Amino acid sequence: MHDDSISTVDGRYYYELQDIRDKLTEKEFFRERIYVELKYLQQLIDAGLLKVSPVSAEEFMKKVDENWYNRVKYLEDEVKHDVKATELYVRELLDKNGRNDVAPYVHIGLTSEDVNSNALGAMYLNALKQTMKVYSELVLKLIEVARAQASTVMIARTHGVPAVPTTFGKEMASYAIRLSQSMKGACTNRPYGKLSGAVGSYNAMHLLNPDFDWISFAKNFVESLGLRFIPVTKQTAPIEGLSDSLHYIVQVNYIMQELSRDLWMYNMLGLVRFERTGVSSSTMPHKVNPVDLEDSEGQAKVSNSLLLLIAYDTIPTRMERDLSDSTVRRNLWQGLAHSFISARRLLNSLNYMIVNGDAMREEAMAHPEVLSEAVQVSIRAQGNEKGYEEVMQKLKNLDKMKGLVAGELGNRLKSLTPLDYSGLSEKQALLAADTVVKIIDDLECQQIT
Repeated sequence: MHDDSISTVDGRYYYELQDIRDKLTEKEFFRERIYVELKYLQQLIDAGLLKVSPVSAEEFMKKVDENWYNRVKYLEDEVKHDVKATELYVRELLDKNGRNDVAPYVHIGLTSEDVNSNALGAMYLNALKQTMKVYSELVLKLIEVARAQASTVMIARTHGVPAVPTTFGKEMASYAIRLSQSMKGACTNRPYGKLSGAVGSYNAMHLLNPDFDWISFAKNFVESLGLRFIPVTKQTAPIEGLSDSLHYIVQVNYIMQELSRDLWMYNMLGLVRFERTGVSSSTMPHKVNPVDLEDSEGQAKVSNSLLLLIAYDTIPTRMERDLSDSTVRRNLWQGLAHSFISARRLLNSLNYMIVNGDAMREEAMAHPEVLSEAVQVSIRAQGNEKGYEEVMQKLKNLDKMKGLVAGELGNRLKSLTPLDYSGLSEKQALLAADTVVKIIDDLECQQIT
């Protein structure tokens, strides 16, 4: 951690990102560029386009020494171009390891964005895999709470006021299933890659070998990196692929904001509380503030401010290419970092949360008026079209109104209390738990290597 850091992810929140930090750095972006250059060279040889002995990108990546990054940055200072510096470094790496026969072919036929688009896409997938791990921990914790509190009746609130009963488990399950669906969308929609030269027309490649199927070659190359292929591009791979995935990360952030706020309000109402983990107030010793919930909400907001910009503002470009998107794209990693912290803080809150089931049940019983729905639908079910209006006029006499309902339905209504009127909430909580676990187990992101 640097005391003079400008970004909070490199300062205040430095240690919270240890599990993902190495996937989000400029250094990692250069490493991915090196791999793309080597992989391209390997596949040129494997396709018979270069009459030299094979090269293994994976094996050469193992030969990258500990001082490689300093060397690349030195070369960048010399040539004032990051991708050209990468190319020069790869040539040096090959020369140093006895493969000067293939060094002239490094980057041949490529433009910078053939390297950048693929490197950024592959880097994003690796960062996404790590991000999904903390999202998954959060969702599985919600499922744990949902199962434990599946039958804990509480008052649901619409517009902030008592509505009808639900269960705390069902409410937590609703967040779990929404988060898991958005996670699935983020994993399913992958960035585009491209390998088609300066303006996307394969000009140099076609010149070097007009009889070769360069489009199929490019497709195989891009897909070998786990990215999506699109047959016609400009100089850059369309950002829409990345945008599709980020759209779902933005959803995750908004859902986490909503959950943080709801838990905050449950705490305010005394329905849940949180164990003390430190000092909450510099002057009031009794305070146990829900600071992790508040921080989670803020982190999600910062993340979305960056990710929304990256997902949509970088879609248009001037003619075949301009660099206005490059500066914006470099903030992708900070956007993911804030989302990662948001999930971690929310998870911390859940781990220290104590559910006050007694308070929830007492509150439910203190609001007998929430049975007005049950009474009015029962009256209408027996043919009285004015059932709603009659109940609304006599809310203080609900027990008397129950007597207007005859038969088996009337018998059930007479003994009904708010604790008995939570519908299928318990069943829904348990059903959602099983559904969510399967979604998490099947996430495509988990298979990214």
